[in-house]
Amino acid sequence: MKQLLLYIKFALQFAIENKTLKHIKQYKRWYSDMHSGKTTMSLGLPWMTYDAIAFLEEITSEENNVFEWGSGGSTIFFAARCKQVISVEHDKEWSKILKKKLDKLDINNVVLQEIEGEKTGNFLILNPENADDYASKELKSAGLSYEKYVKAIDQYKNNFFDIIVVDGRVRNACIKRAIPHIKKGGYLIVDNSDRNYYLSEFNFLNNQNEWKKSEFVGPVFFQHAFSKTSIFKKLF
Repeated sequence: MKQLLLYIKFALQFAIENKTLKHIKQYKRWYSDMHSGKTTMSLGLPWMTYDAIAFLEEITSEENNVFEWGSGGSTIFFAARCKQVISVEHDKEWSKILKKKLDKLDINNVVLQEIEGEKTGNFLILNPENADDYASKELKSAGLSYEKYVKAIDQYKNNFFDIIVVDGRVRNACIKRAIPHIKKGGYLIVDNSDRNYYLSEFNFLNNQNEWKKSEFVGPVFFQHAFSKTSIFKKLF
């Protein structure tokens, strides 16, 4: 009953703010997932809104090169559908779990890079809302710089990736770094974009002549709060 009431709370808030009830149809699936004992990794799905996952199922193909900051069920999802997945993970323990899962599934088109945050002496003057500071608001990341983590994409040429997923640490910094590496017709995926500062520095993504924006707001696996996933298609 508590879970139902929490879902209703967030569903009503979403309905009022967005003047729609379209998310009601997803309650049955959300409830089933919540009580299934499964995880996004065991399901091989990104931890994103259901509608965003459906959209990704439509746009992915076996010719796609994918880069992602933040690994897990999304890594398995893209590996099953795309040519190659480059995944950068900051958490070594989580990386070990994923490696075991990839080995078990005999998935061999994933390059998993472990790049932890590095201690920095000037952390107190860094601003997590500034993409050039490479700092995170997460308590576990206090005192760390994620500059090397973000710049891992620079080993690949510009306009190379069909899909780039930003779902890890310092997402605003990752977004900025991702832009040149997305090919024409490719996609930038930003999860939890309801956290406004992720995209606040990048108003050019709202230019309809250059980017086609799709936003998916609604329930997410295994949590009561709704979230937003923003997907931008590069038109030029």
